[in-house]
Amino acid sequence: MRDKNNELNKITEVLNEFNINDIGKRCGFCHRERIVKPYELVMALVTAMGDKNIDCISDLHRYFTGLTYTDVQYKPFHNQLSKPAFKQLIQRIVGVALHKWQQHILGTDTDLSAFKQVVLQDGSSFAVHNALKEEFKGRFTTVSPAAVEVHVSWDMLHSQPERIAVSADSVAEYDFLPPAESLVACLFMADRGYFKLSYLDSIHQAGGSYLVRAKTTANPLVLLGVTAQGKRLKRFDNVKLKDVKHHIRRSQVVDMDVEGSVSYRLIASWPTGKSEPTYWATNLPREKYPAKAVVQLYSLRWQIELLFKEWKSYCNLRKFNTRNAGLMEGLIWVSLLALLVKRRIGFSIQRLMGVDISSFMVAKNTQSWFYPLMESILHDAYSELKQTWNWTVNYLSRYAKRAHPDRDRKTGRLKYGLVSVNP
Repeated sequence: MRDKNNELNKITEVLNEFNINDIGKRCGFCHRERIVKPYELVMALVTAMGDKNIDCISDLHRYFTGLTYTDVQYKPFHNQLSKPAFKQLIQRIVGVALHKWQQHILGTDTDLSAFKQVVLQDGSSFAVHNALKEEFKGRFTTVSPAAVEVHVSWDMLHSQPERIAVSADSVAEYDFLPPAESLVACLFMADRGYFKLSYLDSIHQAGGSYLVRAKTTANPLVLLGVTAQGKRLKRFDNVKLKDVKHHIRRSQVVDMDVEGSVSYRLIASWPTGKSEPTYWATNLPREKYPAKAVVQLYSLRWQIELLFKEWKSYCNLRKFNTRNAGLMEGLIWVSLLALLVKRRIGFSIQRLMGVDISSFMVAKNTQSWFYPLMESILHDAYSELKQTWNWTVNYLSRYAKRAHPDRDRKTGRLKYGLVSVNP
């Protein structure tokens, strides 16, 4: 019982009336208490974003009036969201949540034991109101004149973002990469949109490791080529990649040492149904990480794709019909806070009950527990809150378990040296 209360206290340490109202005053969101208080507003928005699909801002208004029992009209409610400080309010609360809720969910063993952290980098974009094309210029202006991109550096071992940024979709993704010096003794993984040799070399020079899908247009000088079995391929000695690309067989993995603006290791394989080979750039040592193991290890990057699917499908990371850029960005941060709340709840239950919890199932199955729990926290109904929390723990430990933990250890995310810490 004490452990259950401790985990609940950690959740309410962030979702706390005094702290959120204080943040609201310090960031200039409010100078004196009004009908729409920061704490009630934040709790209502997070509940709405995490509970069901939200189609418009009027839905958020209905959640606010229903949760707080406050008779406030749509216009004054919208005015609060339109404040320039609204975005800052939510950003600061997200910062507190990232700090307070940090905990190891996965540990490293065997292949990944050399790394203190596994960092996955990616971004996700979506269209916003066309009137925002000056603030959020889209890449595909004919189809979506205005679009935003959310850039995330994902700490896989803590299963939460390490860095988040919101920008116009037209801004280069390279501008949002984590500093190379922050990746010392870490493994950095990203898709080919982040293939930038100068950055990868800076990670290497700082003492970090990287595994990034390379662009098919890359044409470095191949110094050495070997098969997956270690047999040397003489025709790959000191030739340009484009001149030997046609020698990569469909059933073969070729492991190369290459030299361009920097030197690195390049692995090529030809997936079924593709018209050309796929390439991976890495500085992982060949002796410890053979070519096939590197290709398999890269599949862990799929975890950040699953994150964005969870975020968009069940935490309302989407377009809202607003011409206010600050309001639009603020709602993106609210959707992130909803994601963090549900993940913290799920991982608390994982630690308490000793079962592998699926964060995707927690995010998806909000019926009967999420709204009542958030309502009890909001109204500080302690006896009701404990009862709701106990019910939530029992419910999610039964119905949000990972479906195939044994399969995960054989073919899923636990296959490549990751191990669950809490259960």
